[in-house]
Amino acid sequence: MQLGGNRFFLAFSPEVNQEAELPEEEAWHLIKVLRKKQGDKIHLVDGRGKEYLGEIRGIKKSGRRIEVKVLICKVLREEAPSPFKVKVLMPLLKGDKKDFLIEKLTELGADVILPYFSRFTEAKPKENLMERFQKKAISAIKQCGRLWLPEIENPQELTKLLEKLKKEKGLFLWASEKGNQEIPFQAQNIVLISGPEGGFSPEEEALLKEKFIPIRLSPYILRAETACISLMSLISHHVLSKNLAK
Repeated sequence: MQLGGNRFFLAFSPEVNQEAELPEEEAWHLIKVLRKKQGDKIHLVDGRGKEYLGEIRGIKKSGRRIEVKVLICKVLREEAPSPFKVKVLMPLLKGDKKDFLIEKLTELGADVILPYFSRFTEAKPKENLMERFQKKAISAIKQCGRLWLPEIENPQELTKLLEKLKKEKGLFLWASEKGNQEIPFQAQNIVLISGPEGGFSPEEEALLKEKFIPIRLSPYILRAETACISLMSLISHHVLSKNLAK
């Protein structure tokens, strides 16, 4: 599959021959960083399964604000929704690690990302966190060529989140140091969880054991971010790659 270079995000799904205005940050990058001009062709993605070819039709500058109008020329690619629904319970980690996880989970094909905090979580939710996460996910799909933007929910307390998941059906996998089981990859709904930097409390582990299959990913002790990415990589390889490539 031949993919384009730079891609730009649209916050809606346009029709062919429709004019669309780029989000402000996208317009700034297009004109100020890449120095694109009127008449230039660009690639756009809508995060809902389509990539388009567009032509810059208008550039308006007002101080630091730039408005860019693009004509949608044609649909270049379409990506059907995955037949598998992959939810990832992602621990809130310190510093930039949580942003890194959002980026990598998006690249690997997570459909829903559920950030959580728990008893031993060292990082807690902060203001503008969801805005940061959304920007990271958008940047990731533009870079990797994925056409579906994952749904990212507000951070929740782990026990409350597990309670909500009790009625769901599917394959529940837990990145655990003691797990050692074969994985039945037939399930269409897959829920993944890995622990925070401080690990799970005994009470949280007891709740996990009610529904999740413990999976040992390595003979070594993995960092929180490594365990999360390793578990999603396992599913991306064994389930998503093999089925979406058909």
